[in-house]
Amino acid sequence: MLIRKIVFWVHLCIGIAAGLFIFVMAATGVALAFERQIVDFVDRDVRTVAVPNDAQPRRVNDLLGALRRAGMGDPTAITMRDEAHRAMQFSIGRGKTVFVDPYSGAVLGPSSAAARDFFFQVERLHRGLGAPLGSKSIGHWLAAVSNLLFGALIVLGVILWLPRRWSWNGVRASIAFRGGLRGKAREWNWHNVVGIWCALPLLVIVLSGVVMSYSWANALLFRLSGSTPPTGGRDAGERRGRSFEAEAGREPDYDRLFAIAKGLEPGWRSITVNIARAATAPVSVQIDTSTGGQPQKRTQYLLNRDSGAVVKVTGFADGSLGQRLRAFVRFGHTGEYGGWPGQVVAALASLGACVLVYTGLSLAVRRFASALKRRRRAVNVREVYPEQPVA
Repeated sequence: MLIRKIVFWVHLCIGIAAGLFIFVMAATGVALAFERQIVDFVDRDVRTVAVPNDAQPRRVNDLLGALRRAGMGDPTAITMRDEAHRAMQFSIGRGKTVFVDPYSGAVLGPSSAAARDFFFQVERLHRGLGAPLGSKSIGHWLAAVSNLLFGALIVLGVILWLPRRWSWNGVRASIAFRGGLRGKAREWNWHNVVGIWCALPLLVIVLSGVVMSYSWANALLFRLSGSTPPTGGRDAGERRGRSFEAEAGREPDYDRLFAIAKGLEPGWRSITVNIARAATAPVSVQIDTSTGGQPQKRTQYLLNRDSGAVVKVTGFADGSLGQRLRAFVRFGHTGEYGGWPGQVVAALASLGACVLVYTGLSLAVRRFASALKRRRRAVNVREVYPEQPVA
């Protein structure tokens, strides 16, 4: 009994301290779970094209030349979808995408700047409570600590959920919504039901967030899996990329490379070919057999830029256990690892976290208000009957 009371008060204090921060991260997490689909919907006018009768797509090299002449920037990658009505997609720098009609060669325009900016701001709120991304500010620290505390809340909440006496009626009251309830009883029912059904997916979201927030947690993931933690950091990789791009080379035949890539994975959904920079280096090609967000369904090929011969193949299973777990962390956090059903679960769990914060804080306010009212009543009784004990 004493242990349960201690667990309850620890749960209550953590919820009050971190509740508002958890609510912000959960609410933004709902939107981020479907970021890719929302951006695709916003870009529907530029990413889809009319397919002419008996028309053949233009050469990819010609589309690349048209894009460069339009002054939209220097592309770094080209993505082709398996749908005839989808525009050719060119990546320019970090986060910018331009669409080109594969039949007419017309540059349709970039992806929505408003949508990108919206999700950029949402991500800032989610990862750093509004602080600039990449910084080590108080906002990032609060978000990371609140995420850790949320994990403790989930575990303590499951302990408190366990019925004192196991019976079907007792369990049913905590796993199913009950109609006709109001006020404290309704909020208590919602808190228990939403909490137990969302506990597992929320725990996955929290633990993956911890790994992405803390370098020690990321290193621990690799060590526990028996893998060597990555070294060199992002800056080293960017420096290597810049030195690689400094060597200009003859443009390969991208149509040939795409044709070869299609034969390598008959069930492909998208093929991304990196723009060749070095004069003799092979061209990197990524083939995805999913709709996106599932690294376990991607394969990386290095093709000879002239003959198209396969130089190297790297599949998801070729990575170390630590690398595979780290990929799950990134895409499991938003549910994308499990496809759209996983995204739905992640979004509903995040929405459930918002309900948990609301009902938890409401119950806390009711508890303290009730305690204050009892204390005032006791004081009034003592003033009227100073010698009479208060029951």
